[in-house]
Amino acid sequence: MALGFSPDSRILSSVGHRDRDLFVVSWDLQTGAVASVVRWERPTQRVVGVPSTAHSVDGRMVGVFYRYRDDADITILIFDVASGVCVDSHSINGDIPLSNDIWTYGGSLRFATGGATTITIWEVGFTSGASPTKVETLTAPEPHLRTNHNERRTDDARFLPAPFRLALAFFNRVVVWDVRNSKYLLHHTGTASYPKMTFSSDGRFFACSTAGSEVYLWKESPTGYILHGILATSADRPSPLLSPNGESIAVFGDRTIRLWRTRGFIAPPSSISTQAPQRTRNFVLDFSSDGALAATARQRDNTVTVLDLGSGAPQLTIDASMGVCGLGVTGNTVVVIGDRKAITWNLSAGDFAFGTRVGLEDSSRTINLRDCDQRFGCILGASISTDSGHIAFTVQNDFLDVFLYIDNISTGKDLGWGHTRGHIPRFSPDGCDIWCANRGGEVEVWRVDGGQKALECLEQTVDIEDPPEGSPWGSSRGYRVTNDWWILGPDGKRLLMLPPPWQSDAVQRVWKGQFLALLHGGLSEPVILELDP
Repeated sequence: MALGFSPDSRILSSVGHRDRDLFVVSWDLQTGAVASVVRWERPTQRVVGVPSTAHSVDGRMVGVFYRYRDDADITILIFDVASGVCVDSHSINGDIPLSNDIWTYGGSLRFATGGATTITIWEVGFTSGASPTKVETLTAPEPHLRTNHNERRTDDARFLPAPFRLALAFFNRVVVWDVRNSKYLLHHTGTASYPKMTFSSDGRFFACSTAGSEVYLWKESPTGYILHGILATSADRPSPLLSPNGESIAVFGDRTIRLWRTRGFIAPPSSISTQAPQRTRNFVLDFSSDGALAATARQRDNTVTVLDLGSGAPQLTIDASMGVCGLGVTGNTVVVIGDRKAITWNLSAGDFAFGTRVGLEDSSRTINLRDCDQRFGCILGASISTDSGHIAFTVQNDFLDVFLYIDNISTGKDLGWGHTRGHIPRFSPDGCDIWCANRGGEVEVWRVDGGQKALECLEQTVDIEDPPEGSPWGSSRGYRVTNDWWILGPDGKRLLMLPPPWQSDAVQRVWKGQFLALLHGGLSEPVILELDP
């Protein structure tokens, strides 16, 4: 989902897509009421990245900008806000969008595309029959614009048409470039990879998300941008949006939109570091097949805790000596997956007293995952099949492409791979499919086919918030979590409403029988609930 203000800052709109439908919902910020809802059923495939919107000056028309998944064509739709009718559509072939942003300019929409060292500005009217035309070409900082389709992301740049500012994010840093004067106005390190960024229309304010749950708000000064305020949110990956007049900033995350007034902030003292804090990562967890044990760790940490679910007490602490990406528990064996290897510990090998700590020297086996020299980047997430026969994991390279691999856990042999949009893989209970989800709730389902052939990606129409039977994110006993955070029993009876600190997307929940584990990164430790209908 993405947000957009009308030119007069009175209307806030959100645009999102689900399955084959686009939705544009607008709110009147003076009354808080929904001003309009536009729904358009698309006849073709899914979109790339997050769409964006821009309203006409009079607020009667709204434009939506997006790209399809399998090509680089830019698509622009023009809707009448009152009726929801699609007035016109445009497709621009071959040019690579600088970002998924569009903006209002007089009676038209504008957007930018990027070349090797240039930025091209395009314009198209809100009226039916208008054609996109090139109106201006600008110079960009050569080292930072890439034109290869495999090296581009749709959310790594923000272009402000006046006073011609370009914000670029790459390799955990953000820069703001003054296009007219060819100089840098901001160079900030320590952000998340490719954070969400936004300008006010006059360039007075700039905001970006950080490596944690905060949003940094910067204000223009004679020497460049200086830190003006830090917005604390509960979202794992917040998306900020400044209003055109710079007086408000909206932040979307975890299904909540929060609105601040920028004039209410006081600039932090000079002694406060402007480096972003380390991002709080989610937990990984797996239950044993009999539901007696659970192994858990914070993602990328070295320590694994094995819990006895009968008593709730830690039975064993494992120092894995590597960042943990995934876990599996089968019988008395704990499998820990990290970069380039999987290590197992046999719980029955010793008579461990509660609270015992073991290390690498106590492990029973190390499996080196083969072909790792061809997998540039780090493992994002991993899952082990219920029979402990296979490991599925996702790897992100330096260009932020993500690949799904499946390996034989006994030999470490690579059995299949494919390009994916998801980050979090999990095997289905029967081990026949791998479900790969991103933080936006979109899921790809891959057919394993016995692990002997290349993975086959099935149609991506799965909703993990209301998963069908066989989903690894669903309860085998009929429990479910509703959109308003109630846990329902198999008979539909309300059992418990999750308090705000425990609320999270389905990808951060794990079910096992009557147990529900909540793995949101904002928690100090995983929450495991035992339900009784």
